[in-house]
Amino acid sequence: MTQAGVASLVPDGKTCLLNAMGTVRNVEGDFPQGGGEAAALIRSLDWSATSLGPIADWPAHLKSAVSLMLPAKAQIVLFWGPEFVALYNDAYAPSIGQKHPTALGRPARENWAELWDDLEPLLRGVLNTGETVFAKDRPFYIERHGYPETVYFDISYSPVQDLAGEIGGVLCIVSETTERVAAQERQRLLAREANHRVKNMFAVFQGIISLSARSARTPQEMAQSLRGRLNALMQAKDLIRPGIMGTETHSERTTVGDVVRTVLRPYEDDTSRERIILGGPTVPVGVMAVTGLALALHETTTNAAKYGALSEPTGSISVTWVTEGGNLQLDWKETGGPAIVAPPSAKGFGSVLAERSISDQLGGKVEHNWLPSGLRLRVTVPLDRLAV
Repeated sequence: MTQAGVASLVPDGKTCLLNAMGTVRNVEGDFPQGGGEAAALIRSLDWSATSLGPIADWPAHLKSAVSLMLPAKAQIVLFWGPEFVALYNDAYAPSIGQKHPTALGRPARENWAELWDDLEPLLRGVLNTGETVFAKDRPFYIERHGYPETVYFDISYSPVQDLAGEIGGVLCIVSETTERVAAQERQRLLAREANHRVKNMFAVFQGIISLSARSARTPQEMAQSLRGRLNALMQAKDLIRPGIMGTETHSERTTVGDVVRTVLRPYEDDTSRERIILGGPTVPVGVMAVTGLALALHETTTNAAKYGALSEPTGSISVTWVTEGGNLQLDWKETGGPAIVAPPSAKGFGSVLAERSISDQLGGKVEHNWLPSGLRLRVTVPLDRLAV
């Protein structure tokens, strides 16, 4: 065999070619053809140490699948054999984060351990039945950047068959949709929030009208006080709106007292200066923190107007705050409202939103104490988070 391109088998059993100079060239080092990081890694790996064996021994349909996968711009991973050894292209690598390049050439169980109970039935189902699995926005729990997260993918898992119909592996074409799903969830939350706000607004307006009617001696006085209270309510809304919409528009710091007074101002009763009692030191509130605090106070005030002390002419609220041990401690006390027979059986959306604004945005906590005489509420927030 003296012509270049004539196949020969050398004693160690590896497939080689004789080139024009008559020297032996190893075919295994040339597969897969082409550039790209994944292709280079596949060429450099010692496949004889894996269950797939040397590349020279790979079946034709495995090589064909790899050759089709590597240059593709779609995110593709190929799981081969009973151990589901992973091969994938450059487009897929970012989707597994720190698992790359360790995952290449290794059984899937080793590097997808945290989701193996979920992933294995999918792969084994395709391998055993030959049926394609397809899903949109399918969730997967994964640890790819050093922390656990739930991500979403459009997936199509298909069998790779030889000419005899034997299935050797599963070709997975995926497209990560995590950002789209998160955006849809934000839109859903905003729509639900908007609906909640509209309902609350009607309840707030009814309370303000009742307060204004009780304290006014003439229609003109009622109109004047009503306009003032609605204007104060809009100022409170301006504190809350940036946090809801995901933007920050404030450029100056405010204080806890300013936030509390702004939120409660629409409910002040001119006939009783003792109806709303506020007191505490000057505590700065930063640009990022003001919306979370205002939102929590607004939700608590709205509930008081609908069900608590502010729903009765004799009701009153005391709000006091101190700084202690590196925290702001704000105490809310209601008296004179409807008697509380038992704590609420379930939290409304507004209450959940208020607690999340304190815990998630400010790293604090909210404690409720449902006494027969009225609600006692304590909000604790780290001062360093409040000042941001």
